[in-house]
Amino acid sequence: MTTSETQKPVAIEAAAIKAAAIEAAAIKAAAIKAAAINPAAVKAAAIETAAVAAASKECFVNCSKVLLTSFAIALQKRNIVTRGHLTRIVASTDYLQLSKDNTMVEFSKKIFSAISAPPAARPVPPPAARPDLPRFTSATASVPPPVTRPVAPPVTKTTSVDPLTVRCDTMAIEDIIGDIAGDYLNLEDNAVTDIFLDVGSNISAKINGECVQFDKTIALSDVSMILERLPGGEPDFAQSNRVIFGQTLHRLAAVTYDGSITGITIRVGRNVSGLLPVFEGMVEEKNVLLCGAPNVGKTTTLREICKHLSKGKCLCLIDTSGEVCGETGNRQHIVGTSRVFRPIDPAKQYTTLLDCVRNHSPDVIAIDELNTKAEVDVCQTIALRSIQMVASVHGNIQDLVFNPMLNKALGGSTEVLLSDRMAVDGRKVVMQRSTRPIFDVVINITRTSDGLEYTFIEDVADNVSRIMQGKPIQVRRRRVVNDELLETREEVLYPCE
Repeated sequence: MTTSETQKPVAIEAAAIKAAAIEAAAIKAAAIKAAAINPAAVKAAAIETAAVAAASKECFVNCSKVLLTSFAIALQKRNIVTRGHLTRIVASTDYLQLSKDNTMVEFSKKIFSAISAPPAARPVPPPAARPDLPRFTSATASVPPPVTRPVAPPVTKTTSVDPLTVRCDTMAIEDIIGDIAGDYLNLEDNAVTDIFLDVGSNISAKINGECVQFDKTIALSDVSMILERLPGGEPDFAQSNRVIFGQTLHRLAAVTYDGSITGITIRVGRNVSGLLPVFEGMVEEKNVLLCGAPNVGKTTTLREICKHLSKGKCLCLIDTSGEVCGETGNRQHIVGTSRVFRPIDPAKQYTTLLDCVRNHSPDVIAIDELNTKAEVDVCQTIALRSIQMVASVHGNIQDLVFNPMLNKALGGSTEVLLSDRMAVDGRKVVMQRSTRPIFDVVINITRTSDGLEYTFIEDVADNVSRIMQGKPIQVRRRRVVNDELLETREEVLYPCE
C-alpha cells in the first residue's frame, strides 16, 4: 500500500471529525441564541396573553360581538401594539374570532380559557445530519425554556357604600308630553336621559346611552303644543337656547331651520345623592376639572361636589343655564349652602366669574361648562389668587390636551424642535406643555356596562406631558356597583393620534 493510499482513510476521518465539530458548534450557538432571546419573547407573550384576556372581559360583558376598533382601543389601554397585529392577536386565542367582513370581534365561547404562561418556546432543532458522514453525539445539552409567571391584573379594592338616591320630577315632563309621547317612554327607570321630538320624524329617546326610535310621528302641532304647555308659556329662545322647566332640573332646547322651530330636545334632569364616597378625599383643597362626553353625568357630579365643598365655606356657583339648580329657590338639597349666580348674558359668563372674585369673598368658585378661551383665562387668574376652582368641560382628557382653545386649563401646548440626539422616535418636532396646569386633579367620566366610571388623573402636570409623548399614565378608577365602591389603580395609555 502506497503512502497516498494510507493517508486517504485518515483524511476522510479527519473531514468527518471536522464536520461533526461544525455541527456541534452550530447546535451550541443555536442553544445560546435561544437562551438569550426566549426570556424576553416569552415574557412579552405572557403580557400580551393577560392583556387580551383583560380586554376581552372588559368588552364582552353583555354582548358577544364588539367593533374591531373598540377591541383595539381596549388593548391600547393596556399598552399592546395593535397596528398590523390585530389578526394575529385574535387568532392567538381560542375564545375570539373575527367576523367574515373583519369589522367585528366575536366571543366564541361561554368561558375564558385558563390564563397561564404561554406555550414554551420550541427548542431549536439541530441541523439535519448528512448521511455521508459518521454521526457524533454532542455533549451539549439543550437549554430548557424559562418559566414565566402570568401577569397579575390590576388590584381592585371594594368598599360597601349606601345606595344612591335618585330624584326626578317625572310628572313635570308627563304633563307636557303626556298625550304626545308619554305612552312610549318610561321615565321611572332612570334610563331615559334625552327625548328628541322632530317634525316629520318618529319619536326617539336616548336610553342607557343608545338612541331608540318609537312608532309615532311628530307633527308641527305637537311641537307647538309642547312649547305652549311650558310653565310661563312659550319661551323666548333669542338669548339662550336653553329653557328650564319651572321648579325642575329638566331642560328644553329648540331645533331651528331657517328661523322656524322644527323640533325640540328635552334633557331629563335628575338629582343623585350618595356620590360622596366616589370623590371623597380627592377634591378637597384642590382645583378639580370634570371631563367627559355630553350626557355622562358631569353636572350631576358637580352638584354633589358643590354640596360637599360648601360645608363651612363660601362657594359661589355660576349656573349660567339654570341646569345645575333649576329655577327653584330651595336649592339646599341640591347644592348645599352654595351661593348661585346666573349671568344676564350667557356669552359673558366670565364677567360673572370676575365679579365673584372681586365682590363676594369666595373660598370656592364652581362653574358648569367651560366653553371659551376667555373663561379659561379667568379661571387661571382665579387659581392664582388662592381660590379653589371646580369646573366641567365637554370632551375626554385626551381630547382636551390637544384642544387649542381650552387646553390652557391643562397647561397649554407648544411645539418644540429637538436636536437629532434628543429626537423622540425619529420625530424632531414634539408637543410640550407651555405652562403649569390650572387644575390639580382631572376626573374623566365615562359610561360603562356597570354604570358610570370615574377615572382620577392626579399629578396633572406630569401626566399631561406623558399623554403628549404617547406614554402611559397611572390612574385611579372608581365606580359604584350594587352598593359597593370599586377602586382600581392601573396604568393606561390614551390613544391621542
